[in-house]
Amino acid sequence: MPLKIKYSLSALDEQIQLLEYIIKNFGVNKGNEIYQRIENTLELIAENPEMFPTSLKKPELRKCVFSRQTSIYYRIKEDYIEIVSFRPNGIDPKKFKL
Repeated sequence: MPLKIKYSLSALDEQIQLLEYIIKNFGVNKGNEIYQRIENTLELIAENPEMFPTSLKKPELRKCVFSRQTSIYYRIKEDYIEIVSFRPNGIDPKKFKL
């Protein structure tokens, strides 16, 4: 049975910012496409939480490379998955806090 997905407040904000950027720069259709890809990816994570590797710097987190531009960081809890961040891959890791 798939685990429930919950978002941290910062991850929810980052997802909204990501989708707003895509809609502004590439249009509503592309925004809807990316939103659906995110939902499909989260369904895969919910069904098989260990399918993506642990983070090298934070082993309690797992990293899903969603696209060349974005990775999704999440942690596995006892009865749910917590989405921690939608991280832009181009950001200097020293400037980005998880």
